[in-house]
Amino acid sequence: MASPTVSIVIITCNRAFLLRHCLERVLAQPYPYKEIIVVDSSRGEESAQIVAGYPELLYVHLWGQRNNMPQARNKGIELSSGDIIAFIDDDSMVQPGWLETLLSVYEDKTVGAAGGRIITMPEPYSEQKAGPPQLIISPTGNVLARDTGLVSEAVLEIDHLVGCNMSFRRTVLEQVGGFDPTYTLTNLREETDLCVRVKRAGWRIIFHPAMAVLHFSARSLQPYFLEKPLVQFSNGRNGTYFAIKHFGLRPQTLLGLCKDAGRSCARAAYFAGLFGFGALAHLTGRLVGLGVGIRWLLSKKQRALSAPVLPLRRQAASDSSSLSVSLKNK
Repeated sequence: MASPTVSIVIITCNRAFLLRHCLERVLAQPYPYKEIIVVDSSRGEESAQIVAGYPELLYVHLWGQRNNMPQARNKGIELSSGDIIAFIDDDSMVQPGWLETLLSVYEDKTVGAAGGRIITMPEPYSEQKAGPPQLIISPTGNVLARDTGLVSEAVLEIDHLVGCNMSFRRTVLEQVGGFDPTYTLTNLREETDLCVRVKRAGWRIIFHPAMAVLHFSARSLQPYFLEKPLVQFSNGRNGTYFAIKHFGLRPQTLLGLCKDAGRSCARAAYFAGLFGFGALAHLTGRLVGLGVGIRWLLSKKQRALSAPVLPLRRQAASDSSSLSVSLKNK
C-alpha cells in the first residue's frame, strides 16, 4: 500500500466548540491523502455551521438519534473511501505525529487494527508516570482497559482498542462487519466487540504510543457520572451481552459475570459508606466550628489572635545591602 488514503471519521453530538478544535488538529496532520468525515447526531445546527467552514469535509446529520455511536460509526464507514478508516470522538485532540504513526503501523500487513495513547491530563501531570497499557480481554469476557495514558515507548499487540482513538483496515471491516448497534445507552463494549471479531479473524491489533490523542472527556466534568443508575444499568446490560455473545453461556463466563457484578456492588457499598461517613464528618465539623465561633465571640484574646499584627514592610532594593550586612552581624 504505497500511499493509502485514510478516512478519519469524527462522531459528534452537541459539542460544536470541541468539534472545531478537533477538526483543526486533524487538518494540521501533514498528509495529503486523507478524507475527513463528520457524522453529527446533534439536536441543533451549531455543528453543521462549524463544518460549513471546511468545504473539503464530508458531513452527514443523523436526526432524532441518541446514544448511537455504533450507528454513527457505521454511517461513517458507509461514506468513506479510504484504505484505512480511523475513528475519533469530537473531544479527541490528535497530537503531532498521530497520522504519520498510524500509517507506519499499517506497513505491517498482519495488522488489522491500531490505536494509541489516550492522554487524559494536561502537561506536566501527563508525563509523571510511565508504563505499558493494559488492554486485555479475559477468557471469561471481562475487559480491562487501564493505563492507556501513561508515558511509554513500547509498541504492543493488545486485545482491544478504545473508541476515541482507533483505526481499522477497510478490508478487515469488510471481512468481519461493522459496529454492533445492540450496544445501546452508553454504548459500552461496541468497539471491544469489533476488536474481538478482528482478532478471531486472524488479524493483529497494535498499540503505538506515538499515535496519541488528548482526550479530556466531558464526563469528567460530571462528578460520579459512572455511578448514575442509568449508566450502571447500561454497563451491566452491555457487558453481559458482550460476554455471552463472544464466550457463551459457559460456567466460566457466568462466574466471570458474577465476579464483575460483585465488584460493582462492592464499589457501590464503598461509595455509600464514604458518603455516609462524609455526611457525619460534615455535621461533626459544623458542631466543632460552632464552638470555635462562639469562643471567638466571647474572647478578646481570640479575636486579637485571628488578625495578627504584621511587621512593617522592609525598605526597597536600595537598602538591601545594609539589610544583608545587618543579618550577617547577627
